[in-house]
Amino acid sequence: MKKILIPLLSLVGAALVACGGGGTAPDKAVTITFAAQNGSTPVACGTALAGMGSTKVSANVQDLRFYITNLSLVNSAGQAVPVKLNANTWQLTQGSETVSLIDLEDATGTCSTPTNTTATNAVITGTVPDGTYVGLKATMGVPDTLNHSAIAGGVAPLDNAAMAWSWQSGRKFAKVELNPVGGVLQTVAATGTTPATTKTISTFNFHLGSTGCVAKTDAAGVAVKDAAGNAVYTCSNPNAMDFSLAAFDASTQKVVLDVGQLFGTTNITQENGGAAGCMSGATDPECPTMFTELQVSFGSGSTGQPINGGIAQKIFKAAAK
Repeated sequence: MKKILIPLLSLVGAALVACGGGGTAPDKAVTITFAAQNGSTPVACGTALAGMGSTKVSANVQDLRFYITNLSLVNSAGQAVPVKLNANTWQLTQGSETVSLIDLEDATGTCSTPTNTTATNAVITGTVPDGTYVGLKATMGVPDTLNHSAIAGGVAPLDNAAMAWSWQSGRKFAKVELNPVGGVLQTVAATGTTPATTKTISTFNFHLGSTGCVAKTDAAGVAVKDAAGNAVYTCSNPNAMDFSLAAFDASTQKVVLDVGQLFGTTNITQENGGAAGCMSGATDPECPTMFTELQVSFGSGSTGQPINGGIAQKIFKAAAK
């Protein structure tokens, strides 16, 4: 009887494993799709956007790219579970950090500029442990440990020269540029005996990135470098934007950047000083309204940190695919 029973038990055990009765379920593949809209209207190069900014002017997109880091899906227990990224030229995992580039310009129409490319990317792909996921958390930005690494000859997607943030020795976290109909009236400050003047320029820029960045030095004044040989910087205002979607289903929904909401409280036909548009500078007069939309601390004495984890932000939202 024993000679018969042992083989039977082995067969039962094998059947249970084959039917999911034992072992650990494999991770499941996920694809997070991104898009840009003006309210509910899709945004595309060469297609005019209506009602942009506080003056409700028509405008065309010139550039539209942003980095996403620390992407997680939120499970039914309320835990943020990091997405393990697939390896490709649009997304990178280095140590515990992940970063992906979403590129929604295609170098056509009004996006036909020397720094734009026909290559686009609207997805982040990877895996998560098997389970039920009900939400999403992420940051628009680049991890501080990677932000100041080499661009020329660097690793993709951090080697994108169009996203270089040269004046802060890092990267633009987001690059959204609009050409409003009628242009942008720019005030040029007086210098010496030259009075203030005005001129019309074509583009209102939104460039998000860390500011107040200074290279670290040791006691002897020698630049401190990381293990990869990159200079190490500290930035007084990180300016990375945290956001979360309380209800999100990757299989049926996409993550939408609402360009209309981003520029909604800003007059994109007027430049009142400094760089053209908002380039994250601490005294840039066009930035306060835009950083309010981001829910990132801005202004004199600010920290450049997300306000309450970005819970009140409205520029990222979930929409049906």
